[in-house]
Amino acid sequence: MILPEGIKKELSDGLARLSEQYGISIVVIEDVDWNDDLTPWPAAGVFRKAKPFGGQAQRFLEKLTTQILPETERKLGITNPERTLLGVSLSGLFTLWAGYQTDAFAHLISISGSLWYDGFTEWMAEQKLSESISSVCLLLGDREKNSKEKRMATVEEKTRAAANILAAQYSGNVDFELVEGTHFSPILPRIERAVEKTIMRDYQDTDETNAIPRP
Repeated sequence: MILPEGIKKELSDGLARLSEQYGISIVVIEDVDWNDDLTPWPAAGVFRKAKPFGGQAQRFLEKLTTQILPETERKLGITNPERTLLGVSLSGLFTLWAGYQTDAFAHLISISGSLWYDGFTEWMAEQKLSESISSVCLLLGDREKNSKEKRMATVEEKTRAAANILAAQYSGNVDFELVEGTHFSPILPRIERAVEKTIMRDYQDTDETNAIPRP
């Protein structure tokens, strides 16, 4: 998981519970330059006087896959892992982008992903998702589109577009769901729901009514 700094502490107990309940290892990635490491190409910042986005996602992805993941799995004694990448807000954007760049992950979870990012859904339509991906989950608060920032206000439209692009591109499972709330709040119930829709799907015989139909 790559989580915004402000919500890591409040999630500590909840993530420990989820780890035990579902029998999964949960690792929160630290030391991330939010505006630079998680954006795929440079773009103007949001809001007045905001720092521009640096577009250094490729550099960070290389560090994640060649250093952070192997070292973490070695310390945990994990071999042949089935990895899920979960991101929130800008890291939700990074998560989806990474699914086109690497075969390192089996599941992608984007919660309140910044899919309004300049040119992102247009870029998606021209790419091919990794064949390693078996499921993608996109969760978005039903009030996120009410943002006063024009680019961010397109997030619901863009997330729906991303879900449809994914459904047309590959045969894995794609879930898009609007949930009650604002930008990634409340967060823990969204994380748990996304885990159930992705990681636990392989172990449960469920009827997922929110799945995007295959074309």
